[in-house]
Amino acid sequence: MKPNSRLTMYLLISGFFLLLDQALKYLARTNSDFSFYLWKNWFGWEYMGNTGVAFSLPMPNIVLLIITPLVLLGVSYFLVSRKKKSNIFIFGGLLFLLGAVSNYIDRVLFSVTIDYLRIVTGVINLADVMIVVGVVVLFLDEYKKKNKN
Repeated sequence: MKPNSRLTMYLLISGFFLLLDQALKYLARTNSDFSFYLWKNWFGWEYMGNTGVAFSLPMPNIVLLIITPLVLLGVSYFLVSRKKKSNIFIFGGLLFLLGAVSNYIDRVLFSVTIDYLRIVTGVINLADVMIVVGVVVLFLDEYKKKNKN
């Protein structure tokens, strides 16, 4: 596959997940009293407006609105400036960035991040999964690169 077509494919996949996350957030927000559990109250669908950051740690929204774009610009610069980007590196970076953008959209529009997937004691969203998977992929790519040298 040509490099440009790979990049297009990675953008489409990451963009699809961003749009899917936004659609699921819309459903959760507009049906905030609906909940459904696959197993007890541990796994299922449950709306939660997260006013904090990861793990609901408290953080003023104005701080997040200012800091998040700076972090995204810094990460974008890191991703673009890296020499010899592997395909997996590009995909991991896109997952991370678009997951963060999806959560930032919530912050701007609603002053909370909309979470909807209950997993044991936490409630997360697809954007959180994208961020974590993106970071893991970036670390694995770096680990693979260092072991190769």
